[in-house]
Amino acid sequence: MKRQISSDPLTSRRIKTDLSPDCIVHAVTGRVAGEFGLDPAALLAPTRGAPEIAFARQVAMYLAHVGFALNFAAVGRMFGRDRTTVAHACRVIEDCRDDRRFDHRLAALERACEQLSGRREMTRERRSRPQILAEAERS
Repeated sequence: MKRQISSDPLTSRRIKTDLSPDCIVHAVTGRVAGEFGLDPAALLAPTRGAPEIAFARQVAMYLAHVGFALNFAAVGRMFGRDRTTVAHACRVIEDCRDDRRFDHRLAALERACEQLSGRREMTRERRSRPQILAEAERS
């Protein structure tokens, strides 16, 4: 299996993972779909779908970006979306983290990604909109 090296934008660390993009998207969509009670294939559909599907897809894109240190362009390719769509998804999910119940659900999904990626701890630091937009421009 091909080893990928990606950079974590929050900690400036390089992360080695043995997971291919296909494995990452399959694992993330499976876990998110299970959490939201949806079909994993719906998260990869080319159309927006119902609001609950679109929101679950945004969560999955956020987790792929944050949990596996993939840039917006790479996540966009995995989900068949543009990098600006991924940037928007990350902003939406960061804003939703103000809700304590949602934040706990997302934290549980992040822990699952930690196990998959081999990372010991995901950075919980929240980024501001200007930081997210600056990263989107670099991608």
